[in-house]
Amino acid sequence: MMNLFSKNKTVKSPLATSPQLITTPLNYQITYNPLPHKSINQLPPQVKEQLEELYNLIQKQPQQTIQPLLDLITQYPNVPVFYNYLNVAYEMTGQPEKAYTILKAVYQKHPDYLFARTNYAFYCLKNHLPEKIPVIFDHHFDLKSLYPQRKVFHITEFTAFTTVMALYHHEIGRQPAAEKYYQLLKQIVPNNQMTKTVKRYLHPSLLQRLLMQLVQIWATRQRCQPPSRSSDYFKHF
Repeated sequence: MMNLFSKNKTVKSPLATSPQLITTPLNYQITYNPLPHKSINQLPPQVKEQLEELYNLIQKQPQQTIQPLLDLITQYPNVPVFYNYLNVAYEMTGQPEKAYTILKAVYQKHPDYLFARTNYAFYCLKNHLPEKIPVIFDHHFDLKSLYPQRKVFHITEFTAFTTVMALYHHEIGRQPAAEKYYQLLKQIVPNNQMTKTVKRYLHPSLLQRLLMQLVQIWATRQRCQPPSRSSDYFKHF
């Protein structure tokens, strides 16, 4: 699969507001209104304000958010949003190993946190481990069945989950199911980057298909060739 997942990491503003409430063809609604994680509601007001500032800063200067987020995690280890933001900051500053460490930490510590699930799922898809996806989501492929007590989901929750499901079903060869999830994305978030990513997988252009074929041919030839001195040379770097 193409390496597009770092662009798909979801950072939701905990306090951003919008009046829109969307009724989906499924049995739940989608909102742009804030749906803060329960752990955020327990934070002091000044920390909530800091979190909103970090959300704005991470889009432009992610490096400057890393130390404040580390400090917040030390002080408030049970707030998964801090881990999610730090994971994104590491990704955006080109530190994939640290990003993965945080990714695993939040998934293990907060397995019910949706963005911990979706971000770990993106990692597994990127690394060709689709068999892990059903386990991550407790064998549920619908938001309502995954969280039966909820009637409303935030737009970013819907987008991240539906993107994972579209890419997962595409990866395992279940194209009708993948198309179903893609059509939901087209209906609700047609201009979202994740929707465009799914489209490139499910409906690649002629040029994209040719490029993928060339990559597959190159990869096959590389596997068939014996190690050379030049390949040994690059092992030192």
